[in-house]
Amino acid sequence: MAIVAVGDIHGNLPALLDILEQVSDVVTHADAVVFLGDYIDRGPDSKECVDALLAFRDERRCRVVYLCGNHEDWMLRTRLNYKRHSWLMGMDAFATIRSYAADAERTLRDAMAEAGLQLYVRRTALPYDAFFTAMPAEHCAFFDNLEPSFEEDGCFCSHAGVDPRVTILADQRVDAMLWGDERFPDGYRGDATIVYGHWNNAVLDDAGWPAPCIVGNTIGIDTIFHGVLTAIRVPDRRIFQSKRHRAS
Repeated sequence: MAIVAVGDIHGNLPALLDILEQVSDVVTHADAVVFLGDYIDRGPDSKECVDALLAFRDERRCRVVYLCGNHEDWMLRTRLNYKRHSWLMGMDAFATIRSYAADAERTLRDAMAEAGLQLYVRRTALPYDAFFTAMPAEHCAFFDNLEPSFEEDGCFCSHAGVDPRVTILADQRVDAMLWGDERFPDGYRGDATIVYGHWNNAVLDDAGWPAPCIVGNTIGIDTIFHGVLTAIRVPDRRIFQSKRHRAS
């Protein structure tokens, strides 16, 4: 069995389709393909990326696992509390909202302008339902069922790595796996191979091409900031990369 982990996507549909085509050619029914989260925001095609991810699951015979990233975490927190605006203000969320419903973007921008300083002083609620009701039920289920981590055959996948102080991987804190820990990856000394995204810590060659960041027994594959989506197969560590596709 092999595990193919796919890094942060951030609404970059051309890069995702490029990688899915490559991965489809090499996986078997015994393998697992693990997506590391941050499917949404920044790039223009968040909805289309989720469509592609669901289609890949339905078309492949291998196991497909979707992990939660910090961007999905904050979006889901907003869905529970319309007075919580950290996703909207700090995550380039309007790109995601626009991909689902341009009317929802206009509604939210108008509401923000009307609220003004009260948005911060009183934490005024915004009409996020304009966005969430535009999301297809299949997509709602996709986000609701994201996992914090995946572990098998000596490989541990999570969006942002682990807290190196927690030696038993099953005991890892969800916030460390989604948001990261400042002691990772340098402080990790465990036996399992940790594959993660999130950190935008790609190693660039002289031409500016991004490669995974390998520190000890950790592999960081968040390269999408450079327009390149990266995947890696474990245990042989074969790397797959898209062509460079700028999302905006």
